[in-house]
Amino acid sequence: MGLMTTYRSLADDLRHRDDAALSRLLRRRPDLVHPVPSDITSLATRATTGPSVSRCLDGLDALHLHVLRMAAEVTASGAVPDAAIIAAAAHGLPHEALPSCEAALGDLVDAALVWGTGDARRSVQAVRDLVAEVPPPLWPRPALDVGVQHDPADVDAQAALSARESLAQVRDLLDDWSSHPPAILRSGGLSLRDFAAARRRLHSDWPRTSLTIELAHAARLVADDHEDPPHWVPTDHYDAWLALHTVEQWTVLVTAWLRLPRLASVADEKTQVLSAERDRRAIPVLRRQVLDLLASAPAGASVTVDGLLSVLDDRQPRRSGELRRLTAEATVREAGELGLLGAGALSTAGRLLLDDPGGTPAQRRSHEQRVGAALHDALPEDLDHVLIQADLTVVAPGPLVAHVASTLRLVADVESRGHATVYRISEASVRRALDAGWDASSIHTLLSDISRTPVPQPLTYLIDDVARRYGAVRTGNALGYVRCDNPDTLTQLLTDRRLRTLGLSRIADTVLISQTPAFEVIAALRAAGYAPAAESPDGQVLIRRPDDRRTRAAWPAPVTTRRAPEDALITAAIRTLRAGDHATTNPRGRTTAGPAGSLDLPSLSAAAIVTRLRSAISDSRPLWIGYADTDGAVTQQIVEPIRVAAGVLTAFDHRTEQVRPFAVSRITGVADLPPDAVEG
Repeated sequence: MGLMTTYRSLADDLRHRDDAALSRLLRRRPDLVHPVPSDITSLATRATTGPSVSRCLDGLDALHLHVLRMAAEVTASGAVPDAAIIAAAAHGLPHEALPSCEAALGDLVDAALVWGTGDARRSVQAVRDLVAEVPPPLWPRPALDVGVQHDPADVDAQAALSARESLAQVRDLLDDWSSHPPAILRSGGLSLRDFAAARRRLHSDWPRTSLTIELAHAARLVADDHEDPPHWVPTDHYDAWLALHTVEQWTVLVTAWLRLPRLASVADEKTQVLSAERDRRAIPVLRRQVLDLLASAPAGASVTVDGLLSVLDDRQPRRSGELRRLTAEATVREAGELGLLGAGALSTAGRLLLDDPGGTPAQRRSHEQRVGAALHDALPEDLDHVLIQADLTVVAPGPLVAHVASTLRLVADVESRGHATVYRISEASVRRALDAGWDASSIHTLLSDISRTPVPQPLTYLIDDVARRYGAVRTGNALGYVRCDNPDTLTQLLTDRRLRTLGLSRIADTVLISQTPAFEVIAALRAAGYAPAAESPDGQVLIRRPDDRRTRAAWPAPVTTRRAPEDALITAAIRTLRAGDHATTNPRGRTTAGPAGSLDLPSLSAAAIVTRLRSAISDSRPLWIGYADTDGAVTQQIVEPIRVAAGVLTAFDHRTEQVRPFAVSRITGVADLPPDAVEG
């Protein structure tokens, strides 16, 4: 009988694991790779720190936490065999739970939370306090409770209508903010008054209005104009978004929503939207978990929020709490309003959008085409006509084509939405079109072209009357002045009690001046029933087109989430760990040959260097690089590139036998290696 192998520490255990076992560890615990430890001892030290262990426990399900608790309890006074841990964990559970407990213990060993041989196991010291209060798991394990089963075609149709509505809400909001941009508070965000105005403009409730505003901001369609005072203004990206196909517009919004670190629909009349104080880094991760669980349900099957929470609380008990509950409820509600869900079930387009498209450009394009085809098939055909009624309302019996919808929103206000959208033409909406440079003839032509019914005579009279009075009174900057060719009209303004606050005084028969800025004079005159037009310094009517005021779209701050490290990084990390251990135990071991000191590396441009590095990464081949130190001295080194991002090359350095970063700006040259450049 051979001697029983025992390990003195976790580092000793890790040192005897093969590369496959170390690879499983680093994949289960990605934080151990950033940065790559110098040797096995450093890896073991990092793996037993409180923050690293706690992060690993957050991803464990109820059964794994229960087995870990039992392992911590039975090994508190010394090492015990696997059978003792499994027996303690299975006690009180049905007999069929025994194989699951065995598998869970194997996973805990892979994750370096339990170490040693099968005859002598121990748990790491840091887990004992963290799992002391873990309750036994439910058995059988909670499964996703599927509710009503719907026809997938009905789900797709309902989701497509919601997708249309979400796009229309964003367009209505930003068209309004093009002409009347709201101010930005000193603390950032949107004022409660402007939030209420947006709600009235969209004819919606508080949660839906908040979602629309936050979506527009997350998708880079609206941003701070950085003027004095600052305002929320549509961006140049909004104009490009409007030119996209409906499917592409929807994809932009949903992609922005997936990474939004706020629960936009958790809002009421006292919520300050667009405030960074509402950000929570965990929300995108929790939202994606809810959506992935919805995607696991059969096509057309609806799932309740309580059913989702029961499964999620079993899969990751340490993340349960109020934030998860709020996120689950908000995710289901917002996904339904965005058109990912229909009748509480995930749509075909939603399932495809949540799938991983793969890393190559061809795979991503193919994925986008499948998503587009699924949504396009469910969307109703766009209409190019409306029905104008005698009460000055315009009914769109379905979704309108983009150019008709945009022009109609300029001439009319949305009164209600649903399967049919109702617009209303009023004196204010006609005046808005005139402010944008239209005339009465253009408005008449538009309405007659898009209407399947005759244009009512009262509407014709309204347009002509507003156009006739429009511009008779003109204002400009004095602070402000009012000019009119009819002196009697100015006399009427001077005697109008509603305009006393403007401080009007006459300096000529056809000119009044005011101590109030011109834009306030215009607002006051319009509120009093007049139809003033803004005037430029040369006396021309000042046209303010809705798309004139734009700002540059800012790139959002990246939202970091836990991602599995790349295969190349895992392989290089294991080589670094082995080399570090070898150097510690055998300091006079093998050396790595470097390039000849006289090698003259070709000088390349920065773009060419990055291209060569990316090519080496894709081919998994080493390179010679020239690298400039901080003092300007250039050394030549053999590296195996792993990735290039943000101007930094991460590579395995053969000279130090470690994974280390290299600033791309300091790389002076790149050359391929001959086959015998690296000696073993």
